[in-house]
Amino acid sequence: MIRRLALCLLLAGCAAPQQGPVTMLAVGDSILSWNRLSGGDIPRVAAQATGRAVDNRSVSGARFLRSIPNQYREGPWDWVIVNGGANDLKRTCGCAGCDDTLDALVTPDGQGGAMADFARTLAARGHRIALLGYYGTSIAGGPFAPCADELTELSRRLDLLANDDVAIIFVDAKDAIDPADLSLYDGDLTHPSPVGAALIGALISRSIATASSD
Repeated sequence: MIRRLALCLLLAGCAAPQQGPVTMLAVGDSILSWNRLSGGDIPRVAAQATGRAVDNRSVSGARFLRSIPNQYREGPWDWVIVNGGANDLKRTCGCAGCDDTLDALVTPDGQGGAMADFARTLAARGHRIALLGYYGTSIAGGPFAPCADELTELSRRLDLLANDDVAIIFVDAKDAIDPADLSLYDGDLTHPSPVGAALIGALISRSIATASSD
């Protein structure tokens, strides 16, 4: 059995079984789902570092205004990692519709919008929430480069939301990813490489540890 598992990991990129209680949930888009086959996805890295296992229900291409809240399932979650918004914004970046999309996600004061409502719903269920902001576009550009300003503004609003509720923390992936280091990006210049995902997962775990000790 051990040799079979080792062969699976070596040849097929299978992830080793998780260790610890499954008390963390992740919902969001492909930033959270990337590297999942190998077990190097952001939520799993964060969970392992905090001695937990995670149920990662994120889906590539998911939009917050359409489907991400529906990824939630009831469970004994002490932490829920949440991201989203980029796929919603990509359709309107650089045109008049982007302000309306941003406001629908989170209002300028961080108090309203779908992401604020969802986070507060999770908090009311007894969960703590880690909102993950997007990292910046690489120096080589990328498909989401036209949305750079909107994604920065989204993070600003999510930070305001977190500052207003002790059950919510904001984790800014920009603190982990250097846009000049292309090794932290996948070849598509959108998703994190395994190293980039590991850095973001570690940042989330440190943020959770700090918040848990407060």
